Amino acid sequence: MLRWLAFFLILFSIHNASASKSVQRKATINAELALNTCALSLSPANLNFQQIGFSQFENNATTPQTVDLNIACSWPATGISLKFSPAAGVSTSSTNLMKTGLSGVGLALAWKNASGTDFTPLELNKSFVPASTALSNQNETLGQFQLLPKKIPEETLQAGNISTSLTVEVTYD
Repeated sequence: MLRWLAFFLILFSIHNASASKSVQRKATINAELALNTCALSLSPANLNFQQIGFSQFENNATTPQTVDLNIACSWPATGISLKFSPAAGVSTSSTNLMKTGLSGVGLALAWKNASGTDFTPLELNKSFVPASTALSNQNETLGQFQLLPKKIPEETLQAGNISTSLTVEVTYD
């Protein structure tokens, strides 16, 4: 009988080891991805200064044109900064006077915050922080900028037509 008991215990331990139960554990993960972006708009997007006479340049009698800079973000953006970069470069006599590609003819840049009342000269190719640095997720005005046709002091005025560009760069967190 002792033999049968030993045989039964050995058989039971082998059977018990091979009959282990396996439990699978699973997790289901769903993730919604969002692309946070801001859309900029300039109003108007193109400026036309028409014909300007040499005497208007020499007597500082030119008229500026104003552009609204608006932004609409898909989330409450923060850390807003702006930079204006002219395609033709900057005058050596003034950091707010952009070259246009026509000798002696420049455009002076000035900025006004959305809540401001006065335009102030603004340095080109240099980032700055506007008054509105935290935005809600709706359309907002960052401010306005003006471009004033002006004679570049170190250059001789040249007659002709010009087409130039100014890049408005907006960064945000």
